[in-house]
Amino acid sequence: MNIPELLRLLHNLIRLGTIAEVDHNAARVRVKAGELLTDWLPWIEGHAGTTRDWDPPTQGEQVILFSPGGDPAAGVVLSGLFSNAHPAPANSADLWQRLFPDQGLFEYDHANSVLRIHLPGSIEIVAPGGTTWQGNIQHTGELNREGGYAQQGGGLNHNGKNVGHDHVHGGIQPGPANTQGPI
Repeated sequence: MNIPELLRLLHNLIRLGTIAEVDHNAARVRVKAGELLTDWLPWIEGHAGTTRDWDPPTQGEQVILFSPGGDPAAGVVLSGLFSNAHPAPANSADLWQRLFPDQGLFEYDHANSVLRIHLPGSIEIVAPGGTTWQGNIQHTGELNREGGYAQQGGGLNHNGKNVGHDHVHGGIQPGPANTQGPI
């Protein structure tokens, strides 16, 4: 092997580049690194076994191209490098954050033990086994529900009036008259 060929192989072992194209169906990308435009290559995910992640790189994202033996045709792509085009979404050591293109945001603030979710749309939860919430719930907005309702303990108030099992009525008169509302 001649020295120029050896230098070329060494130069291609690890290269910085950007995502030129993404094929979501094949889970492959093409990388532009200098004058080189790779063929379709796999990207590295967190897990790809019985537990699998799906977080495809985006066009223009900065990546590292690892090419075993210096052959880019056998390369794999590692994404996750911030750049001027795609800067870090936060600057705090206390946050884990995921920012989406539509400005949806998942953030865990471990200094304050708070999970924040900001969505421009809605949340869908499908859990045939049910859901369990522990702790207080504050709700603002319309609440529409189907099915039965059971409450164990506590009071039930509506506009400051007790409407629970132990509420009393005023203005009770014998006969067919209606009572006044709860007191």
